[in-house]
Amino acid sequence: MQEHLLPSDFSLLSYDYTLPQELIAMHPTSPRRDGKLLVYYRNSGEIRHCHFRDFSDIVPRDYTLVCNDTKVLRARLYGYKQGGESIREILFHKAYSVDSTPSFLVQIRGRVKRGTEFRICDHNHCPTNFSMRVLEVLDNGLRVVSFYDDTRNAPLHLTDLYAMLEAFGHMPLPPYMKRQDTLQDSIDYQSAFAKNEGAVAAPTASLHFSDEDFSYLKALYDVCYITLHVGAGTFANVEAQDIRTHIMHTESYAITPKAREKILGDSKLLCIGTTAARAVEYFWRVRETQGLCDLFLHPGNTPKRVDALLTNFHFPKSTLLMLVSAFVSREEMIRIYTCAIAHKYKFFSYGDGMLIL
Repeated sequence: MQEHLLPSDFSLLSYDYTLPQELIAMHPTSPRRDGKLLVYYRNSGEIRHCHFRDFSDIVPRDYTLVCNDTKVLRARLYGYKQGGESIREILFHKAYSVDSTPSFLVQIRGRVKRGTEFRICDHNHCPTNFSMRVLEVLDNGLRVVSFYDDTRNAPLHLTDLYAMLEAFGHMPLPPYMKRQDTLQDSIDYQSAFAKNEGAVAAPTASLHFSDEDFSYLKALYDVCYITLHVGAGTFANVEAQDIRTHIMHTESYAITPKAREKILGDSKLLCIGTTAARAVEYFWRVRETQGLCDLFLHPGNTPKRVDALLTNFHFPKSTLLMLVSAFVSREEMIRIYTCAIAHKYKFFSYGDGMLIL
């Protein structure tokens, strides 16, 4: 279908907007509770300008908070290419196979052929005893690799790899930040309830609550957890002019018994973040408590179970912006974002938040 004949809700250009550079947050608000919170009421269309310290005054006590307890891996590595002096950035994505020699999916900056070997570096860019070998180059630009502990001459299994990432990896800050991570990012880019390792990007709505803030909320609200390991695909651009033809990335998820009970019951669900919302909505549709989630919410595929959503302000032309439109309509999304820009809200991963009630 030609783009000019598409209904506006399904045209990629309908999800574009211009954001002043100064509204892109490179660091979070400190303390977190001082972050700005735009509250949108779906029944009336009212917009209120608040702060995260007001959260418990705004959200009625009969809501159950659904939180994503995934933990962000230190997924960005650096390594020396065999026979070369230049250092390359390596971003771990996920496990690929669990054969006798386990393999993994990574993204490597620059052109790399099959068979290329790398020596993994420590935080001072000194060589370690760990190496990586490229087994296959995929059409999507990712590489299938194996990691080795050369002191034991043995391949790394997933638990060993996670330990190596913890020792030598860096926090995988979003690409648009274009800066090195710091020790503070190890705290800032991890939620107060992070538990299950596996994400390579943070569920950013969760970052607004400190340990103290979240303990306070747990005393006021019923809380349940899901796990959805956020993948690097969360930053992928939508390129299809008809958004309905976009192929959504997959991410592994699991629903805890308590969350299952709450979702299948009559609890009012407030999801802390788009990943929690997608996991809840996917489970509601397939009734499987674990697996791979590829749910794409947009105005033609709206939420069926989630009652309210806490989220950040998202990139133009992103699946996350389309998800917000699925909750409030595309027209209201545009009005809300125009208002947020006018009121100088900070955008993206370390930015301010938006509460849809």
